[in-house]
Amino acid sequence: MPHLLLITIILLVTICYLSRKHRIISPKSGKELPTCPYRWPDGQGDVGKFLDGESNGKEWTTQHGRIYRIWSGMTPEIVLSRPEDVQNVFKDSDAHSKAVNSNAGWLFGQLLGKCVGLVSGLDWHRVRASMGNEWTYKDTANYLPRISDLTREYFHELHSKGRLDQGLLNPVSDLRMLPFWIVADRIYGTLTPQLRSELESLVPLRESLFLRVLQGGVSRYPWSQYLPTKTNSDLKEFKSRWARFNDKVHKACKLANKAVPITHMYDCVQKNSMDAENLYQTLDEMLFANLDVTIGGISWNLIFLAANPTVQDDLREELRQIRRTSDKTKTWEGYLLNTKTLLAACILEAARLKPLAPFSIPQAAPTSRTVSGFLVPPNANYIVDTYALNIRNPYWGKDRAAYRPSRFLDSKTSDIRYQYWRFGFGPRQCLGKYLAELMCRSLIAHLVENYELGLQGTNTWNRKPETWITQPNTDIRCELRGRG
Repeated sequence: MPHLLLITIILLVTICYLSRKHRIISPKSGKELPTCPYRWPDGQGDVGKFLDGESNGKEWTTQHGRIYRIWSGMTPEIVLSRPEDVQNVFKDSDAHSKAVNSNAGWLFGQLLGKCVGLVSGLDWHRVRASMGNEWTYKDTANYLPRISDLTREYFHELHSKGRLDQGLLNPVSDLRMLPFWIVADRIYGTLTPQLRSELESLVPLRESLFLRVLQGGVSRYPWSQYLPTKTNSDLKEFKSRWARFNDKVHKACKLANKAVPITHMYDCVQKNSMDAENLYQTLDEMLFANLDVTIGGISWNLIFLAANPTVQDDLREELRQIRRTSDKTKTWEGYLLNTKTLLAACILEAARLKPLAPFSIPQAAPTSRTVSGFLVPPNANYIVDTYALNIRNPYWGKDRAAYRPSRFLDSKTSDIRYQYWRFGFGPRQCLGKYLAELMCRSLIAHLVENYELGLQGTNTWNRKPETWITQPNTDIRCELRGRG
């Protein structure tokens, strides 16, 4: 009993300290910024933001209003839900800094804290320069024929080993490794069967570690590294195997004189343009961290198309018209690169209705600003409620909860810049967004052109509960179309 009382006193003192240290008020009304109560050790944490974020976002907005604050560990994050507030905060996003370890704690930092997507300032410029030009729009466009080839090869294997011959497809479990292998091919070039097997064997270990990141707890704190836990032993094993794999591939690429991104990145480490942790964690970000992200975006597109046969037929007709042109290869690649097609609009609409994550990754503005009447000091962390912006936002009209891809065919990018969240805002958007977009377009075009998609009587729209990225948890019908 005395121990319980002591813990309660410590917790109350901590809450009082945090509230005073991070006090934000409205100069006009004197009102304090509404804040969710702190809970040790994670605050609302990744479970609250990501695993339960869709429902929590609605509840928190109802309780606190358009702008409020949550806790990631002991770090506060200000939640934005209105486009005018998003514009106010992110208008200078090029000068923003990403939160240290994404405010997710020590274990997260050991996996991704030094990757290109999460470092800031001079560190970001240094690591980004080490990536070369391989991830620009122009370079990714040149890689499009290879994406198409790898997609066809993957489906050939699905027919021989999966349930595709039975007319069934799980958009997540059946397709999730396709973007993984495309990105791997882009980084390393063609891998030998032995190296492919070695890389694939790392996936379960890496996924189990990230699940523990999301669960929070003591692994949030640096002192947890000294505990004799399975998490720490798994982390040590993963980092050792991951470094050994990349070193082995790099050596093989150098011997074969292959000009692939990994050789350039290793050269930059040797020139001290970035350190080895930047290298390994950036490669991790590109492959493992984005595995769930990319398939999350792809899979919901297939669910929406399966549920909307009219849109699916219209898209199939668009594909048929492109195929009828004389210069098929050039026209097809130009079509996949075109942002004003029904295909591109379908992808944008699915991403609007099913944002990859309920809340964005935290980042800090360098200067103070008044947001919805509250004077926010410099270097405060902001996150965006993506469901509030993408769906509950009145900008999208009375049918904002409906799937209507045509809404994007006449819209201008400048008009929806702060009305819509997908890859973020400003120049620090996802580095792999061009590759992700072309993988998505190529895969969806392949499926709609060659298969009939449909829902089953047992279909649900539930998401997989254990992933931080929004992913469906159901099978769909996927029946090979007749040729003729």
